[in-house]
Amino acid sequence: MKKVSIIFLLSFCLFSNAQEKESLNSATRKFISGADFTQINKDWNVTADFRSGIGEQVSFFPVEAINLKTNQKMKSIQVNMNIKSDFMGKSKEYFKTSWLDLDEVEEFVLFIEQYVIPNLKDKTENKQSTNYIFNSKEISFNFYIEKNTRRISIYLKDYGITDNEHYFWTESQVNKIPELLEILKKINGK
Repeated sequence: MKKVSIIFLLSFCLFSNAQEKESLNSATRKFISGADFTQINKDWNVTADFRSGIGEQVSFFPVEAINLKTNQKMKSIQVNMNIKSDFMGKSKEYFKTSWLDLDEVEEFVLFIEQYVIPNLKDKTENKQSTNYIFNSKEISFNFYIEKNTRRISIYLKDYGITDNEHYFWTESQVNKIPELLEILKKINGK
């Protein structure tokens, strides 16, 4: 009887942990992974791209996912990241996709309007810096200021855990943040 209780307890813990990890993903990822057959329509006419000096890229664009069995639909923003990583002299390409749910898009718009745009030209004193961070279920967007330098860093997440090893950053594309804001507003219908 004790063995059965222990097995039941372990099974319950594993099931609870899996449920908890799944809740850390976007509704869009859950929708896509829960469908047997999925169609994803991408609108490449409405996109915001950031590129680094070494050819890395992050793109934000609207998508509509359709469960082909139930005909249910979900709209969101897809974020594609294509970066390079070097390890022991070997360069590797790394590609990852994450999603921003529409309710997160509203929060992202608010964050950019209130905290990033007003500070695009800010500077800090010596040995000081300021970092503005937006976290959603699947991405983290950082706007960093140190002296005259401004930097964007974009991290993607797996089950709520930020991938600090593979991320995108650029200093030369900070001036494109207003473009991202306009795209987010278009997608959100504002």
